Amino acid sequence: MLAGYPKKVQLHTGTGVTIRPMVKEDADKLHTFFSRVPREDRLFLRDDVTMRDVIDAWARDLDYDRVLPLVAEVGGNIVGDATLHRRKFGWTSHVGKVRLLIDKDYRGKGLGALMIEELISVAKKAGLGLLVAEIMGNQAAALSAFKRLGFEKEAVFYNYVKDQAGEERNLVVMMKNLLIEPAMVPF
Repeated sequence: MLAGYPKKVQLHTGTGVTIRPMVKEDADKLHTFFSRVPREDRLFLRDDVTMRDVIDAWARDLDYDRVLPLVAEVGGNIVGDATLHRRKFGWTSHVGKVRLLIDKDYRGKGLGALMIEELISVAKKAGLGLLVAEIMGNQAAALSAFKRLGFEKEAVFYNYVKDQAGEERNLVVMMKNLLIEPAMVPF
């Protein structure tokens, strides 16, 4: 599943990026990355990533069969984090959940799409049949990006989640079926 990493890719701007699985030694770099994320963006994250203990726990408890974190690096700095969460057993063992965060200086350059495409590829190799992205309703750019990558809006749960400031938000659930290839559209 991890064959082919690290992988060198190029953004629309020509910037070279390395995408690879996170390793325990990335804790400092990952904390620095999350510290650069603007407060208004951190409001939408599940965990308080400003707390070093959170990042250290992720690094200490790495289990690629449960959570595969991919990082994007430029010049030794992490500029993107994408994760594939899955269960090995049970009724949702065919489902993966994806999460993504891109450094504000690298947004709109294709990095997010590249990282989600990597997770889609890994999920297919792992035999998953469905990917799920849970996004707060006011994150228009994220909703649009997932839609472009073939995710469809399946449900909206109104006032279902609270951001880190305690404000209630709608949760949009988007899914991508990995078992059905989209029909080719002739030009």
